[in-house]
Amino acid sequence: MAAPGWSGLEVAPPHQAALAHATSLALIVPTAISGVVSYHRRGLVVWSSVLTLGVASGVAAFVGARVAVLLPSELLKVAFGAFLLAVGVHLARGRHDGVPEPEGKRVPAGTLRPGLAVGGGAMVGFLSAVLGVGGGIVAIPILLHWAHMDMHRVTAASLGVITFAAVAGTASYALAGQGVEGLPPRSFGYVHLTALAAMLPGAVLCAPLGARLNRSLPTRTLEKLFAALLLVMGVRLLWTNLPALSGVIW
Repeated sequence: MAAPGWSGLEVAPPHQAALAHATSLALIVPTAISGVVSYHRRGLVVWSSVLTLGVASGVAAFVGARVAVLLPSELLKVAFGAFLLAVGVHLARGRHDGVPEPEGKRVPAGTLRPGLAVGGGAMVGFLSAVLGVGGGIVAIPILLHWAHMDMHRVTAASLGVITFAAVAGTASYALAGQGVEGLPPRSFGYVHLTALAAMLPGAVLCAPLGARLNRSLPTRTLEKLFAALLLVMGVRLLWTNLPALSGVIW
């Protein structure tokens, strides 16, 4: 959205990141809802974990969006890239179950202790809003490691959590952008409605297809594909943001 040659949209440099993040989050809302409905019909959504994580992520996303419009995000992006690389390597090795808990402290698979749920949800929501991503990149490792879900249910639950974070983050960006000068026409706060409308049909129509693909693939195959995605995204974040971060520090 910040590249006029591709999108035809001219945006002042100070507003480019916020506009891109806000519109991205707005697009995620109907897409995530469409995916959750598809997974729910197949009985794959563990709502006990989704609701607790989701509420915490929504609160943190609202705060994160306000932070994102005030501070440069190079440091967060570099830290997040390192996090993605670590999780990607862990998943690629096929050792995501972690150390078994003592017998008296175990919880049923698919559930999270309240403290872990609130902390994990806050992490998902904050990073989702600050980086303009759905939050699944953070939610999926949390659900794999802390809730011990299988990969099929992890994907379903992460979409539920993402919905909360995306709704709250979009609302916060929309409010923060009210009265800001220099935003392009047909913007609601930092959400660009024209770009949103153009991308929305394809995103919503393809979400159920992704849910069907998730159900048809073996769990280990899904883990390998997700690990590859994490590694690529982590390298890209570090490659594109380390030079900028060095300039900010020095």
